[in-house]
Amino acid sequence: MSDVIFPARVTITRELDVHGLPITRATLDVDDETKALPLPLGKPGNPGPRGRPRAPWIKAGEVATAAALPTGLGPDDRGKWWHDLATGDMWTWNGVEWKQSAGAVGPPGPVAVGNTLTVVETISLPKVRAAAAKISGAGAEQTMKVTVPAGPKGPVGPVGASGSIQTSTDYDATAGPVNGSLIAYNRITRKLRPVPPPGPVGMWAKGPADFPATTALANVSTIELVSIEIPALPFAWRPRVNGRIATLADSTGGSNAAGYAHVWARLNDWNGPIVAFGLNPFRGSLQNENVIAPFFSEQGGTITSGNSPGHARLSPTSTACIVQPYEPATIYFRVERDLGNGSTGSQIQYVKTAPYVQVQAMPLWL
Repeated sequence: MSDVIFPARVTITRELDVHGLPITRATLDVDDETKALPLPLGKPGNPGPRGRPRAPWIKAGEVATAAALPTGLGPDDRGKWWHDLATGDMWTWNGVEWKQSAGAVGPPGPVAVGNTLTVVETISLPKVRAAAAKISGAGAEQTMKVTVPAGPKGPVGPVGASGSIQTSTDYDATAGPVNGSLIAYNRITRKLRPVPPPGPVGMWAKGPADFPATTALANVSTIELVSIEIPALPFAWRPRVNGRIATLADSTGGSNAAGYAHVWARLNDWNGPIVAFGLNPFRGSLQNENVIAPFFSEQGGTITSGNSPGHARLSPTSTACIVQPYEPATIYFRVERDLGNGSTGSQIQYVKTAPYVQVQAMPLWL
């Protein structure tokens, strides 16, 4: 549209504002004919947003004949069509009137094969917040993989019933527990297992009723007293033996000198490894209450020599005097003569004054 020229009267006034600054005002007055003139068009605006796609036809129903088509349709019903069952025609409403498509609707086709959708995998990812499904395959046989997101965190549930460690899959029952056993973690098998108790096991003891009567002073090398049987235990151990037994040593007179009457505890045989020792330091008709204490030695010793406390020797890695798992053991107690610097005429004696011995099993970590 070209520019429009029209007569007008311009009035310019000047006045001061509240701050004393001058303000110029221009007033334009035109006649009534000019006021009726149209305004010129402005510049074209920006394109608007893309609209939603619209289906060209929407089937709204079926009628027996064209005479049964609905009435009262308006612009909002544009695109709706009805199937004329008598002729197979397609009647479409264009917003103003009906449009006929003769024979547009054909006969029904064959029934399709039923579709099968099989879920082959379900993935649960606690960190995923959106569900997903992937459908694969062509035709009527398809498969689907589903990803299930985690839902909102629920409330804390009730405390469950306590279970048994021994029935757990994390428990190694190869070796059974004993009284006082502890449960420990095995780094190699990554399972829990029973281990021997940290302290001694059991208390096997014998007192005066189990000991023989006092023996006569005699020129003998040994006097056998009692033995204590220990049942098989499911771990390796060393015996800890304690007790008290009285003995006496004397000579046969003349130039013979008395020896020593010590008490020894031996493992699994009267002549087996030494596990405890009771020292009698006196000789010459002096009776002594021998206090029996643990005594282990790799060197061993004999009845007549080499079996004094001075010969004790045991390294940390020694296997001397160890009872293996699931093997029974017997501890034998007897008086043994140590001649010292005496002669073969030295005599020894066991004296029954409330004798007592006890044995405990000390577990070993082998």
